[in-house]
Amino acid sequence: MCHHLNENLDIDEPKQLRFVCFVTISITFFLFFDRPNWKPEEKIQLIIQHWIRILEIEFGWINEFDKLVVNYIHTIMQFDTFRLSSKLINTFNGHTSDVCSIDYSIFDNCQFICSGSHDNTVRVWDIDNNKQIQSFNGHSNHVNCVKFSPYHYHNHHQHVICSSSSDNTIRFWDFEYNQQLQMFDEHKLD
Repeated sequence: MCHHLNENLDIDEPKQLRFVCFVTISITFFLFFDRPNWKPEEKIQLIIQHWIRILEIEFGWINEFDKLVVNYIHTIMQFDTFRLSSKLINTFNGHTSDVCSIDYSIFDNCQFICSGSHDNTVRVWDIDNNKQIQSFNGHSNHVNCVKFSPYHYHNHHQHVICSSSSDNTIRFWDFEYNQQLQMFDEHKLD
């Protein structure tokens, strides 16, 4: 089990998330038009089985390669994949609009997912505890992309996320201390 970032406790070896993937799901809506009674998990299962090769996919290779994190409308789902008995493991709820981007990383033996949404927020999820641990509300428009910063972690031991938004800003967030570190606003509309 992974403990909160600021706690000085003995940390056991966390469960390893083995495969992370961001799939743009909106392209698949036409596949299910004639099946309105399908649950989101059933739709995702079909995508995993038949369509994963043709969708826009962002991969993160982690250990044994059999987990999948996928964005579906307002939720983030974690799947145990690449097995005949694939199943939904976790769902991370919190965003109030479409999730545009996710990223995965390990800091201090803890596993995290960050997400950016059309609700203008950046959120951080502790995978081991299945909980949201931070929400950043500084953007004034859709958050289009989020990434963990390995540079800040390896060089300064900071837990930092970079986000970009339709408000024409790029922001750096320290999710351990819940603060915005820096904002770049040089992208102006002409």
